[in-house]
Amino acid sequence: MLGGVLGCSGTDGPGPGDGADAGVDPGPDELPCDVKAVVAERCASCHTTPLKGNAPLALLSRSDFQRSSPVHAQESVGQRSLERLGNAAAPMPPASEPPIPDEARAVLTRWLESGMPAGTCGSLPSGPAPTTCASDSFWSEASGTGASMAPGYACRSCHLQQAPNNAYFFMGTVFPSLHVADGCDPRLGSPSNVKVEILDAQGAVKLTLVPNEAGNFMSTTLQPSFPLPYRARLVGPSGRSRQMATPQTNGDCNSCHTEQGTGQAPGRIALP
Repeated sequence: MLGGVLGCSGTDGPGPGDGADAGVDPGPDELPCDVKAVVAERCASCHTTPLKGNAPLALLSRSDFQRSSPVHAQESVGQRSLERLGNAAAPMPPASEPPIPDEARAVLTRWLESGMPAGTCGSLPSGPAPTTCASDSFWSEASGTGASMAPGYACRSCHLQQAPNNAYFFMGTVFPSLHVADGCDPRLGSPSNVKVEILDAQGAVKLTLVPNEAGNFMSTTLQPSFPLPYRARLVGPSGRSRQMATPQTNGDCNSCHTEQGTGQAPGRIALP
């Protein structure tokens, strides 16, 4: 739902003959350390395996960038990535995500323009990302119920079964990062300065929800007060935001924004 990190998108998709054969000598399949750090922070939440956020291909290793673009076979994926970095109409990262910082953009641009030389820091791992809990504090049933209970769990699904009078249509949890464990206390630095804006099909803000100390947010009605579908936009304390790429009709946000993400969500509803 809230994609990439409220949902990502791309135009290059996988296709036949997508080996590392775009006129580039494969060489060692290792990324430079600074490039790997940028890719890990800015790309790999969606361009991973399995793919997330509607991303069309993985970008975890040097060879992933070297392989032929399935859209323009005469170019490499890296060359296409360079074009997308400077393409205002179809940017990468997509418009749903915060803009890539100038320093990170410069790191990727220099590497791509220089022909993607091999580095010494290996590739990013594929498969499920490790779950984290920076606070090392977890909610349990012994902690009690209320608005701070069960951060990360599918709130509305549970309430529909056990507390239908409190099964508010929009419910979810904001976390500081993508792969936080179920029940972990997110300890957001300034939760009152975080906003979850619910937008209608025309992009108008219909609801503004503020998370509590456990990161949980919820509306006050059992059904939406406007026609669906909707999108959500998460605004962090700094004013940076990320917005869902795909319209939704299910307000149980944590049902998709799980530890690893389901339904194309790359993981948790994470601060931009």
